[in-house]
Amino acid sequence: MKKILYLFLLFLLPVAAEAQDARQRSLETIVADGLAQLPVQDTPSLDAAMQELAATGARGVKMMADMLFPASEGKNATVEYALSGVVNYVTAEGREALAEGVREGLCEALKSCSDKPNQAFLISLLQLCSTEEQIPLLVEYTRDEYLADYAVRALISTPGSDEALLGLIAGSAEPNALLAYAAAERQLTETEGTLLQWAAAASDDDTKEAVCNALGHCGTEASLKTLAAAAKAADYAFVPGDATSAYLQLVGRLAREGSGKALSAARTLLRSERQHIRTAALDIVLSVEPAKRTSYILAAVKDPSREYRCAALHLADDFADEALCAAICEKMKSYDDVTRTDVVNWLGSRHAAAQSATIVAAIASENEELALAAIRAAGRIGGEEALGALVAQLDGPYGAQAEAAIASFNGDTREALVVALDGSPATQARALKLAAARRIVLAADKVFELLDAQDAEVQNAAYAALAGVTSSVDFGRLCDRLDQAPEGRIAALQNGLKNALREVEPAEQYRLVANRIASAPDAPRYYPLLAQAATREAIDALIAASDREAAFAALLTLDNPEMTGVLYDLAKENPAWKDAAISRYADFVAAAPADRQIEYYGRGLETEPSGAVCNKILRALANTAALPAVAVAAPYLEKPGTSEAAAYAVKTIASKNPGMGGETVVAALEKAQEVYAGLSKSDPDAGYAVDEIKGLLARYAAVPRFELSAEEAAEGFEVLFDGLSMEKWTGNKTNYVPVDGAIYVTAQYGGSGNLYTIEEYSDFILRFEFAFDREGVNNGIGIRTPMGVDAAYHGMEIQVLDHDAPIYKDLQVYQQHGSVYGVIPAKRVKFPPLGTWNVEEIRAVGDRITVTVNGEVILDGNIRRACKGHNVAPDGSTENPYTVDHRNHPGLFNRSGHIGLLGHGPGIKFRHIRIKSLAD
Repeated sequence: MKKILYLFLLFLLPVAAEAQDARQRSLETIVADGLAQLPVQDTPSLDAAMQELAATGARGVKMMADMLFPASEGKNATVEYALSGVVNYVTAEGREALAEGVREGLCEALKSCSDKPNQAFLISLLQLCSTEEQIPLLVEYTRDEYLADYAVRALISTPGSDEALLGLIAGSAEPNALLAYAAAERQLTETEGTLLQWAAAASDDDTKEAVCNALGHCGTEASLKTLAAAAKAADYAFVPGDATSAYLQLVGRLAREGSGKALSAARTLLRSERQHIRTAALDIVLSVEPAKRTSYILAAVKDPSREYRCAALHLADDFADEALCAAICEKMKSYDDVTRTDVVNWLGSRHAAAQSATIVAAIASENEELALAAIRAAGRIGGEEALGALVAQLDGPYGAQAEAAIASFNGDTREALVVALDGSPATQARALKLAAARRIVLAADKVFELLDAQDAEVQNAAYAALAGVTSSVDFGRLCDRLDQAPEGRIAALQNGLKNALREVEPAEQYRLVANRIASAPDAPRYYPLLAQAATREAIDALIAASDREAAFAALLTLDNPEMTGVLYDLAKENPAWKDAAISRYADFVAAAPADRQIEYYGRGLETEPSGAVCNKILRALANTAALPAVAVAAPYLEKPGTSEAAAYAVKTIASKNPGMGGETVVAALEKAQEVYAGLSKSDPDAGYAVDEIKGLLARYAAVPRFELSAEEAAEGFEVLFDGLSMEKWTGNKTNYVPVDGAIYVTAQYGGSGNLYTIEEYSDFILRFEFAFDREGVNNGIGIRTPMGVDAAYHGMEIQVLDHDAPIYKDLQVYQQHGSVYGVIPAKRVKFPPLGTWNVEEIRAVGDRITVTVNGEVILDGNIRRACKGHNVAPDGSTENPYTVDHRNHPGLFNRSGHIGLLGHGPGIKFRHIRIKSLAD
């Protein structure tokens, strides 16, 4: 309770005038202002906030730390964010002066804090900025069982802490895993004697592992025997205690430092039966004895263990040069086929072009594994010799593998493949595929020749290759063939033409194709080319085409957003095309602006396509995750063929907007629950959906419905919003949605629109409650306003604004909360803390507007008198001398209009909205 009172006084009461900054702010105010800004999204603002907080020094840091609640209450997010940010800020280079005060504040806060988790948090912050001065304090906390881990880690990070750590290690009565970890991290060689004693005395695996690890990092030759014995006892396996890793670490470190004893141990390990141990030892000797690397690798390559051999070749990657590759290849004849395969694979992975002869020779091997490895390697190393060998294999038993190697060949294959097109039929067929895949335009003439080949496989491959080798220069001869082609060749020629025109500007594509169509014997053959052009002219030409079916088929492939409307119209005009048109229409809608997708999907469903297409659209609606889509999907819950997809859409959208939505959403969820309940009889997963919907509905059931008091009911008030139902509202129901009994606003000014009452009102009393949930909220209540206009000028806007926020320090009086915007300023009201509900009444009777907030009348004025009857400038200009904002307000004297919620950004909610009409 004492801490709660402290926080209350800190933020709400006047503060002392001492310790002020240049703006006459007290220390408490500076801290409060800084915390109120968090979290900050952009880096400059964050740095500015952290600089101010850091500048408060030790007192400010301790003040923030004292605000920490017991960690179990989970209320520390903002303060922890602030303290972490301050520490990160002052540890940057050049901010050492600020860091001193932060350290002091953390130490003082640590001493006065009694909550262990919070102490741990403060120590973790101190770890980032501590100096030698904080070592004694950290040593003190190593004696605390809960905090020891944090304190030791902080000591490890603190410069100059070696002596303190040595003292702790020397003073430990028994093996200590945490201190052993510290010895390893700081490489405290002085601890070797103690660590060796601990190694003999440690009883649990965690401590054994920590001690062995420490010896591996800071032991000397004196530790070799102990760790060697421990590793041998574990049979050199990586088991709990992990002496094996520690031994290898020690041997490697000492050997690299020049220890002959350690090097001898590494050489001994090369003879181990454990291949992973031999590999680790080889890694050590290769780094310590560079002059002997070639001999070590040559010996490893001849080793009977394939695992060890491949590991050795992998290690050789770090230093292999042409000399080593040549030395290995010189011994090629002495290797068995398995070894040769491993060597060839390694040469290929290294792109060892200098060893091309060795790799090419291996292609001819009778051993299939070796031959295939050589083919793959030839594709990787590149070069004419390798390419020639691969081309020669195209009609052999490994033709498919050779084709794959050439497809990814490291080099220019154009000329070789063009030559291959004069080879055997098998070679020609594979070369044609490769020429197309690698888009070899140089091969176009030869491909055209092979369109008339006698071999059917070659002819088919040639037609297929047109899609890869053609260019715009081939347009004419492709068209000539298309005009005369039999039915079976039309698609291939069309693909060739599409490829030929692919790099041509769309408008020029359309011109070329349109000109050809004019004289073509069969114009529909060119429709797919018009579709590729995808210009508006191409769309219009296809719509007007004589062969409607062929044109429609082409339109379905056309990629232009303008097709959204075209396809919709076609679906409406021709029932036989409806499904295909609306299915494609849905693809375009998915790429449309998010705020239009729901409308477009709804229009598609209105055409009444088949169940399959409806289901496609319903699942697309689910992806919008926007609440209004529920109303679009809801009717399809009743239809057998679409109920499952509709239920999925409703459940998905509601789950992404928990607690949001009114009666439409509730009714849809209840129906979706029925659908899934039926499905659960044969589908177990549907049962999970039922449970999920129950949870969603429970949120709505818990929302209290607002009801009029007996007095207001008798006076004739009506409820406009009861906490759930939006039936009396229209407009933007995406950014104005029911959340836990209130309308929550996320709409941006000038963005996606406002929310309006369906009814219009002239004279009335409007009552409601509002709450700001973030600082600086800006909103408004439109009265007597048309829809879709700026209510401040074409109707009236009663300002809703958190005008106490610092960002509004230069606010005009006519912009204060409750003002008739730009016309009558309101008395400045002082708002309670964020999140508090405020009560407001707006009374409009003729020209008199009265605004009451929390029981206080803050505006009572006559709009006509305020502007002396001139709501617009008498001279017709845009400068109006009679209004306080000097703007024209043409809708000021509207006799009636809608009530509107005018969003200017997120952060406000409204509830208990009711109105009494005073109209005659």
